[in-house]
Amino acid sequence: MKHIFTLFALICLAFCHTKPAVAGNTSADTLYLRTREKKVVEIREVYPDQVKYKSVNGSNLVTVPVKDIAEIVYNNGIKDVFNAYNTTGKPEIKWLSNISYSDKSEVRLTACVVNEAEKIQIEVNGALAPVATRSFKTVKEEGCSGGVQISQQIALKEGKNTVRLIASNGSGAAHSETLSILYEKAKKRIALVIGNSKYKSGSALQNPENDAKAISQKLTGLGFTVIERIDANQGDLRAAVAQFGSSVQSQDFEVALFYYAGHGIQVAGRNYLMPVDISPQSEMELKVLAISADEILDQMAAVDENSQRTNIMILDACRDNPLSRTWTRSSGAKGLAGMSAPPGTLITFSTKPGSTALDGDGKNSPYTSELLKALDVPDLRLEDIFRTVRVRVMELTNRQQIPMENSLLTRELILNRTR
Repeated sequence: MKHIFTLFALICLAFCHTKPAVAGNTSADTLYLRTREKKVVEIREVYPDQVKYKSVNGSNLVTVPVKDIAEIVYNNGIKDVFNAYNTTGKPEIKWLSNISYSDKSEVRLTACVVNEAEKIQIEVNGALAPVATRSFKTVKEEGCSGGVQISQQIALKEGKNTVRLIASNGSGAAHSETLSILYEKAKKRIALVIGNSKYKSGSALQNPENDAKAISQKLTGLGFTVIERIDANQGDLRAAVAQFGSSVQSQDFEVALFYYAGHGIQVAGRNYLMPVDISPQSEMELKVLAISADEILDQMAAVDENSQRTNIMILDACRDNPLSRTWTRSSGAKGLAGMSAPPGTLITFSTKPGSTALDGDGKNSPYTSELLKALDVPDLRLEDIFRTVRVRVMELTNRQQIPMENSLLTRELILNRTR
């Protein structure tokens, strides 16, 4: 039995080891995969069939098969070569670009070519063109260790495009995987974004200014032309609505979006958005001085019944009536009233009709905070964006606030498209 244990110990010493910790930087080992990906890690255990390591600042061990490893360079300078890179033979090509959709007619693609290539061509939709040698760049960074990086601008046609690289030398020719890229011309989008916080009458609000600015930035990144107004008085608000309506009616937009954060009041079943400078003493005065949400919806309505435009109205404005206590007559209704969506339109409320929404204690209201996150999710349908927001807001507020939508959409829309 003693001899068996001795034999087992000798086998472990010969075929497996645990790398001892090194004082100082313990994450200075470099792992090179056969895909030419480079990882800076802390190698912990090396076996005949697998290697275990910890990522930088990581706590869990990660296992990688030896068959996938080219070599390991330890922080003490020692190198273990498992599967040496093939430095001879025909070229090897790996795409570094991961593009499947573009709304621009030209895109820049990059690839890694290993083993010296005497000739490199790019094939776009079956047509071959040479790759200029000035686009070659020898690189050592992650993803192309020991190779050269190709960077090439190509023109796309509308619809589906196929692209591949062909490289050759004395040992033969090789071609890359074929990329499929869908090109659709970018369609025009417009938005009017209002954030009213500093009311002269009634209660001031903390977050509408932050909400509006964040939404404007997000929509700009999604291809919208944004008209933004912060703490808009009556004249500014009416002028902005008129400018927005004129643009919507005179140009061919894919999407027209209206976003409002601030005080909103319902009177006799109609919703009104409050400029910061008005002080109505009655509901009758409010109807004249405030801006009707229905009027804005009318500005967005399609003149052509065959229009393919999608209209979106987002109202994060369902607070209590800040002026009702000063009025001699008041409906006493909380929040906003429900609104019917015309064809091709989605109307969203930060909470259900007759209820009030939270302004929030953070930088943004709960509703807008979740909306910003949902707009970041790629390839999410419009309906799914607001369904996601509703679920998250309900969770965050313990169901005190339940967002809802009225929808009569006539086509699918994806605001953050990547494919």
